[in-house]
Amino acid sequence: MATEPIRNEKEAQEWLRRLERFYGQPVLPLNRFCDAIELWMDCIARNNTDPALVEGGSRHGRRYFEFLRSIRIDIRKSNLLGRLLYAREPLRTRMCPLHKGHYDGDAMFFHKCPHKCDGTGWLRERETDGGYGGQPCIKRRSRR
Repeated sequence: MATEPIRNEKEAQEWLRRLERFYGQPVLPLNRFCDAIELWMDCIARNNTDPALVEGGSRHGRRYFEFLRSIRIDIRKSNLLGRLLYAREPLRTRMCPLHKGHYDGDAMFFHKCPHKCDGTGWLRERETDGGYGGQPCIKRRSRR
């Protein structure tokens, strides 16, 4: 296995191509995946609100587009998605005896849970997991 760091973008792209051949599917940095999901949401909303697209169009997503804003917020705030995607944790399946499957911000940020649920309401599956405090799946994109 190669232990040398990747030196530049060209080399990184070659590694991605090699991984794609190995897996037989696209391999993307998570930010590119998240950007694609956000762009998809924007297109569905526009398809149902832009008069030029609404008139005579099929209005794909018309039954759910008004919920995408709330879903986007939930995705951005999701500690579960962060743990699954960025921290690579498995889904937690054991309920915390104290928080009983419910989020507790105090236990997440200030007074750590004695059962190590990290305020999620669910116990860590592996001793090496935990304390994830971070990265939202969909970040605010700068408008280009």
